[in-house]
Amino acid sequence: MKLAIAAVGLVLGLATPVAASDLTLEITTRGSGGAIAVAVYRDAAAFRRGEGPVASRMVPRGGPVTTVVMTGLAPGRYAVAAFHDTDGNGELTLWPIGLPKEAYGFSNDARGRFGPPAFEAAAINLPATGTRSALSLR
Repeated sequence: MKLAIAAVGLVLGLATPVAASDLTLEITTRGSGGAIAVAVYRDAAAFRRGEGPVASRMVPRGGPVTTVVMTGLAPGRYAVAAFHDTDGNGELTLWPIGLPKEAYGFSNDARGRFGPPAFEAAAINLPATGTRSALSLR
């Protein structure tokens, strides 16, 4: 009987909406000025490529620790990439040899060898009640 009621609810569009959660990030950086760019990824492929984040924001640097709240995320596993945009061009500035000029980091302070870390190393769980996470930009 319960299955029949659930099926009728889905057909009539009465399905329960997915809860939205907030991910509060406390981002530490040593540089001054500029802005902090944050991208949140839900899957490993997008995280590895640095494309298609489910959420992104750029906020003015608020001091040694900048708090950024990513709102409206569905509960689940996410990885975060961030950088300190000191020159204001909206992109992670690189040296001619391809190494970053600006400080960057990932959730769990995960580090990769030649590129971003593995998704699982940076992944954080976001419950329906929301969560806080800290990361350092180096």
